[in-house]
Amino acid sequence: MPHPRQHITDLAEICRRKGIRRVVISPGSRSAPLIKAFFSVFGENCISIVDERSAAYFALGMALHSRSPVVIICTSGTAVLNYAPALAEAYYQQVPLIAVTADRPREWIDQQDNQTLRQPYVYRNFIKGSFELPQATTTVDDQWYAWRIVNDAINLSVTPGAGPVHINVPMTEPLYDELPPSPENIRIVEYVVPEISVKLPDILIREWKEARKIMIIHGQDIPGTPVSHVLRSFSGDGRIIVMAENISHVIAPNAIPNSNLALSISRDHSPDYPDLILHSGGQVVSKALTGYLRRAGSVSCWRIGADNALIDTFKLVTRYIPVPAIAVYSALSALDRPESEFSYRDRWLDTAGTADRMAMGIIRGSPFSDLTVISRIMQLIPPGINLVLGNSSIIRYAQLFPANSKVKYYANRGVSGIDGSLSTAAGIASSTKDLTLALAGDLGFLYDSNALWNRRLPSSLRIIVINNGGGGIFHILKGPSDQPGFKEYVEANHPVDLRHLAAAYGLDYYSCTALTDIDHKWEVFMRTSDKATILEIKTDAVTSATVFRHLMGSSLKPDITGKP
Repeated sequence: MPHPRQHITDLAEICRRKGIRRVVISPGSRSAPLIKAFFSVFGENCISIVDERSAAYFALGMALHSRSPVVIICTSGTAVLNYAPALAEAYYQQVPLIAVTADRPREWIDQQDNQTLRQPYVYRNFIKGSFELPQATTTVDDQWYAWRIVNDAINLSVTPGAGPVHINVPMTEPLYDELPPSPENIRIVEYVVPEISVKLPDILIREWKEARKIMIIHGQDIPGTPVSHVLRSFSGDGRIIVMAENISHVIAPNAIPNSNLALSISRDHSPDYPDLILHSGGQVVSKALTGYLRRAGSVSCWRIGADNALIDTFKLVTRYIPVPAIAVYSALSALDRPESEFSYRDRWLDTAGTADRMAMGIIRGSPFSDLTVISRIMQLIPPGINLVLGNSSIIRYAQLFPANSKVKYYANRGVSGIDGSLSTAAGIASSTKDLTLALAGDLGFLYDSNALWNRRLPSSLRIIVINNGGGGIFHILKGPSDQPGFKEYVEANHPVDLRHLAAAYGLDYYSCTALTDIDHKWEVFMRTSDKATILEIKTDAVTSATVFRHLMGSSLKPDITGKP
């Protein structure tokens, strides 16, 4: 008969044999057998992070960089709930995480026992699958069942439309006894990914060949995505324009990275709607592009991708192909290219180029503000860096500038919360020798400052905090600043001294209040150090909002209607 705790040991061993290399553990007593099992298998590849919310986002960053599953382990009770934000982000960004949660015995749930709540299916709305191991391994069938569950969970996390899974592990006392070794014949079920070959539907081939104006929209994707090469191959087809922001990692002569700028400044002209839209990838940041397309009316729109649900962001989808986008785009690239009467691509590129030049002129003449600061930072960022963009106003500002092919862009745009960007950046930094730069607003930084409570915080992590005294985006958006109690309840201005916070965690700290300060301190901020470093740049929220509104209120005069 198997040992009662055999399934605990085997859980860790199956994870190892299936290629998992990293484990993030938050302390706890009920989880002691799990900690012991995983440490005996993974050793120094286990990382201890006390705050479960930060730990899960840290693991998210590791999985984002490696594109392979990372295990997170916590004790029972509310610790489990703290994983929820990062798991939701992982689900909508299709990142594989394995959440292993210790639990109390089933008979003690809802009985006022310590640290108990209903843990099975607690993440049901934003994970790919929920699993629960046996409370004890008492029969050979229990062991087979545990093996099957663990294999199924890990495989599910990496199938097309990857994402997080949950393995709940009820445990009885004693918690600190010896664990048995794993047997040599432990069952490993491999998930084999076949090479996908797509035969294009006849209707897509016909629409592709007949269209005179084609727009391809590719949302967030991983650095080095193969989609970039294929979309670049369409550059010679004047019918095709590609809308691809920096987080899509598609940089091509026929791609517009700053559609929000081009469409906002050209808003007074008749929209040049395409005949055919192909939409793939993750979230699109540009509100202007989304609004522009939602007003399009009747346009043939195909959603392409191995999604976990039908994605119809622009309210236009007429057909859906549930396979990886690279397969469809590769097949389309092999088709003959018809002659086009005029260049839809060039009209859009001209408009975007004019908008970009106008914007740069306005920025150069603007006072010190969030916009001028981010413009300067984008110019200073060295090649080969990982740039982690905070949410809210930070990522919106960053989309106004050309994408850099030498930079890897990351952002938590699955759910777009401000709560874990710094922890995610730390996780990315821990997975690579390259410098990782986190660009955050003050609220996002403070909200996730527990990310700095990490004994193995990577020394390659650089953090820029643009501190305008609160939620600067609420000065930009129409409406919030007119609300009663704006300062206290919407903007959430704060009294925190970031210099003292950096000192509390033993980090290097620099501050700037002018563009010349940034230039003078950039080299010392970015240089090799034995600890993570913070650069605080203080701006004025009202001035920043005024500068941004002035930029987006500008208007181009060239016609972009595309009328021959």
